[in-house]
Amino acid sequence: MKGFKSEDLVKAYKLVGSNTATLIATKGNKEGLYDLTPIQWIMPMDYDPVTQIIFSCAPEHQCDANIKRTKEFAVCIPSDAENPIIEKCGSVSSADIDKFARFGITGQKAEKIDVLIPVEDCSAWIECTLEKVIHESTVDLFIGKATAAFKK
Repeated sequence: MKGFKSEDLVKAYKLVGSNTATLIATKGNKEGLYDLTPIQWIMPMDYDPVTQIIFSCAPEHQCDANIKRTKEFAVCIPSDAENPIIEKCGSVSSADIDKFARFGITGQKAEKIDVLIPVEDCSAWIECTLEKVIHESTVDLFIGKATAAFKK
């Protein structure tokens, strides 16, 4: 990825280190439609032999359905915690909305999975394959395994 360097998948967990909102990139259920969803609480779960990430999402959100269907997602760490993209992407949720077009976000295809990364707005991202979903109370806990990681 131009302007980004590939990261060691054992150390990819270091890219997720604060409680600022991240964006979860997924592929929508309509051809050519991709999604970005702000998620506040996300954390590394393990790092050996590669980083694993865990976060929660409400089952009624489009992000939840997208990940369950495609079995992949990317954790995108915004360059600026106050970036308006976070609030904008959280303001709408629908299988029919193209957030990239609606909010003028430039997306670039991820290297290992089929999602778009908002590279102009991110300092780093981790591409993940879904390992497990655990339904707990009113949320689904998603556990993903890093397949690629990049930072500026």
